[in-house]
Amino acid sequence: MQLPELYLIHPAAVHFPIALLLTGWLACAVSRRAEWLPNAASWLLWLGTAAAWAALGLGLLAEETAPHVPPAWRTINLHETLAWWTAGVFTVLSLWRWRLGRRREGIFLVLWLAAGGLLIATAYEGGELVFTHGMGVEAE
Repeated sequence: MQLPELYLIHPAAVHFPIALLLTGWLACAVSRRAEWLPNAASWLLWLGTAAAWAALGLGLLAEETAPHVPPAWRTINLHETLAWWTAGVFTVLSLWRWRLGRRREGIFLVLWLAAGGLLIATAYEGGELVFTHGMGVEAE
């Protein structure tokens, strides 16, 4: 049995940071409603950040090994740049949460929301690669 090419996992892996980080923001935003929500929000942030790095690594592998579509190169570069920024910003937020806890929660929530916008922009560009440029889609 031959293992699948690892770059084929990238489309599945990208959904984890999206789900974890956006759900984490929501948990953080309503964390005053239940005692357990702040811890849940922290764990969603940390797991989502780790998932973002995993998706980025698989995306870099895909960039090196997946068949390329020349008109998509500008979009690939933008998608990669946004992915690096997204993973980096969420890493900073994760370190903030780990070191400072819930201090300056209002500022933290606004920054997390802005990072969520960066995450959505990254996902949008990934969608452009598939649905506009046909990256990873075989013509029949």
